Amino acid sequence: MIKQVTVILLLLHVCMLSWANSGILNFTKKEYRAASQNWSVAFDSNNIAYFGNGTGLLEFDGLAWHLHPSANNTIIRTVAKGDSNRIFTAGYRELGYWERDSYNTLQYQSLTSLVDSHFSSNEEFWNILVSGDKVYFQSFSGIYIYQAGTFRVIKPGGFINYATTSGGDVYVAIQDRGIYKVIENQLMPFVETAFFVNKNVRFFAESTKAGYFLLGTESNGLFIYNSLNGKITVYAAHLKNYFIENKINRGLLTPSGIVVLGTILNGIIAIDTDQQLVFAHNKDDGLQSNTVLGMAQDAEENIWLALDRGIDFVSFPDKKAYRIVPIEKLGAVYTAALFNGDLYIGTNQGLYKKSWPGHETDFTLIPNTQTQVWDCKLLGDRLFVGHNSGTFVIDDQSVKMISEQAGGYSIIPHPTQKDKLIQSTYAHLELYSYEKGAWEFSNTIKGFNNLIRFIEFDHQNNLWASHLYDGLYKLRLNSTLDSVVNVQAYTIHQQDATNKINARVFKIEGRLVFTTGDLLYTYNDLNDSIIPYTFLNEQLGEFTSSYRIVKGPDHRYWFISNSKIGCFEITPGNVRLIKEYPVRLFDNLLVPHHENLAVLDDKNVLVCLENGYALLNTDSSTGDDHIGKYSPWLKHVKIQNKNGKTRILPTQNDIVTLPYNFNNIQVQYAFPILNDEPVELQYKISGLQNNWSTLTDKSTLEINRIPQGDYRLSVKVVNLWDKSSQVHHLALRVKPPWYQSFPALVIYAAILLILAFVSKKITVRKVKLKESHAREEKEREIIKLRNENLMSELSFKSQQLANSTMGIIKKNEFLISLKKKIRHQKENLGNRYPDKYYQDLISKIDQNISGDDDWQLFDTNFQQAHKEFFTEMKKAYSNLTSNDLRLCAFLRMNLTSKEIAPLLGISVRGVENHRYRLRKKLGLASDENLTDYILMK
Repeated sequence: MIKQVTVILLLLHVCMLSWANSGILNFTKKEYRAASQNWSVAFDSNNIAYFGNGTGLLEFDGLAWHLHPSANNTIIRTVAKGDSNRIFTAGYRELGYWERDSYNTLQYQSLTSLVDSHFSSNEEFWNILVSGDKVYFQSFSGIYIYQAGTFRVIKPGGFINYATTSGGDVYVAIQDRGIYKVIENQLMPFVETAFFVNKNVRFFAESTKAGYFLLGTESNGLFIYNSLNGKITVYAAHLKNYFIENKINRGLLTPSGIVVLGTILNGIIAIDTDQQLVFAHNKDDGLQSNTVLGMAQDAEENIWLALDRGIDFVSFPDKKAYRIVPIEKLGAVYTAALFNGDLYIGTNQGLYKKSWPGHETDFTLIPNTQTQVWDCKLLGDRLFVGHNSGTFVIDDQSVKMISEQAGGYSIIPHPTQKDKLIQSTYAHLELYSYEKGAWEFSNTIKGFNNLIRFIEFDHQNNLWASHLYDGLYKLRLNSTLDSVVNVQAYTIHQQDATNKINARVFKIEGRLVFTTGDLLYTYNDLNDSIIPYTFLNEQLGEFTSSYRIVKGPDHRYWFISNSKIGCFEITPGNVRLIKEYPVRLFDNLLVPHHENLAVLDDKNVLVCLENGYALLNTDSSTGDDHIGKYSPWLKHVKIQNKNGKTRILPTQNDIVTLPYNFNNIQVQYAFPILNDEPVELQYKISGLQNNWSTLTDKSTLEINRIPQGDYRLSVKVVNLWDKSSQVHHLALRVKPPWYQSFPALVIYAAILLILAFVSKKITVRKVKLKESHAREEKEREIIKLRNENLMSELSFKSQQLANSTMGIIKKNEFLISLKKKIRHQKENLGNRYPDKYYQDLISKIDQNISGDDDWQLFDTNFQQAHKEFFTEMKKAYSNLTSNDLRLCAFLRMNLTSKEIAPLLGISVRGVENHRYRLRKKLGLASDENLTDYILMK
């Protein structure tokens, strides 16, 4: 028994080695942001992957992960695709489906209420099957058939441990009883036998051979059932103990007939139609967990694993043209060689080897080779290893240090002396000789001390040496190969002849080729100069920028540049590209300034990486053009204004219209062409950004502040091979702002008309007002002139009044004076002055003093100067006499009592008495001035 298990384990080990070109990609809960445990996997018609997760339905669209929480916050145990791209899910006492709305958002519709009356207290669903328009939900106690909105329930009365579809039929495994087939919503026996006693069926599928069914049990192995004779026999008998020990939990049958089984304890295993292992993989070889809870195959026949911890992707061997082998614990790989069935890799930590192909982790350190290894070179039946501490030679029997000169770099045979090898090191050129069946150190070549990385002989036996950092030299050795007799330095300048270029020397078809990282050069011995290698520069395209060339068999040469690694077949006059690999495939992990690869055979190449190595197979299909068959798929469209308010838009429209104030857009894309190579998005907006953007690994594109206008968003997907998908186009229209819309223009026109009308009205009014103002101004001028005339006339009248008043005053003063004089004469003459004459004269004088003519003249002039004065006074004071009015007139002229007295023909005292009486009639207070009062009237 022990021997049998040992043989099986050895077989498994060998099979795992054969899986050199398969690929595994791990998705952790940190990436998909959900529970670690996953139970099932399914794909819709768009190849979007769905996983039953511990926290809900997990979706992967090729670019991003999305979690849709379960309806009752319980585990989704099983998921399946139904008609119309519905995604059915189920778990503990819950079943239903998810469907996309017009916004491409998954919405959940529970079906539990239609059938929960049939649930047991602990009903839990573990499998969903779809056949035609029927959906079968399997629990341990029943099959719930959903069709056209209603359920039919089958309760077989036994423990259902498995259900599946095969060839369009639904099969149900009942513990201890057998396999049953669902016919007309009933369970009909398909195979009933005692074989099933104490066996849990975990896999059942019709094989590629008609009438034969593969049957996997949890703890008893894999069998095949012949429905033609009813016999059940062991399948892949040599693996029986492996199955029993590791317990089958899930299984699938690929279109090519390969059976892939997921186990509880040891990952997955694949068996072909000849019952031989194709591959096996477990946690030690890259899986995140050995417990496979669910598995399914996508449209590209890749295998997806729902694991007890995480989600893993596995591609088949024939799907890969390269594979990266991480071995970080061994250090950065600088060189490698395949020798005597062993793979040797030289790292910065030492020289390691393992059997080839062997297991990835089987490297062992060659004793005494710790620290930096620079070069592994297979020459004849020996492997030469240039090391930091010297040079080793390896044959079938031993590893021997043949030189202690530090820093063994490039080692090449002498072109004419086949028993001689020359090597460049940190400081010297070393010579080795083949003597007595062994290679031995001969001597240091004198006359040239430099840090030389690469050396090559030309057709004239000149040794060309390229300095590690600076310079290119042509050396002439003496005949005994112990000295350099001539050294000639060469410099290659950049095309603008400003800076010199550090060149490396290699050989292609016997001709020297110098790499510069820009163009390829060669040596022209006719004029002793280095010139551009025109033929290769024209044929190699972008590979003219290569800085490393490695020779392979059959005229094949490998070129390494900053962006690509390419294999060319080069013969005289002909260059043919065999295959090219973008450096991005290796996550840009080539060792800087020491990029290298090792040709293992005519098909396989090992690329040295900082954390391991990559294996390339030139015969495998790269799948680089496969992406060109597909286009990105628009999932969601969201627009946003400057304040952060968002709107979700439908995705079915050919054109997306954005209001001007919502001119920020987010578009989310999916590209569910699933493989283990990441892809990136690239976009441009015709009319806004006509050049393709830089690549981004984000599935959501944000374009902000889009101006008004019509645009076309173009989006494509680019893979690591720099190949592009078909382009998805989306028309974008940003509406003009509200103030530029048609209604706004109508409003503007109306406003302009109103403004024009109002403006006309205002203009007319202004004209009329101006004319009115002109008329008023003219009238004011006329009034002013009139007033001026009146003022002149009034002044004249006043002057005239004053003159006449003064004349009356003077006349009266004179008459009064004359009257006094006559009286004085009468008094002096007595009777001598007859009374008759005296009285007559006095009477005449008195008549002239108080004559009406004088008053009439004064009154006329006063009325002209002070119109309405008497009228106003009479109206205000009706008790005024004519004498009172005369006094008022005199006071109006601001005459003093002394001046008034002659006018009235009375004394000054009489005037004062009259003034007093007038004050009384006017009702003036004692502190009021009579003259001021009269003047204000």
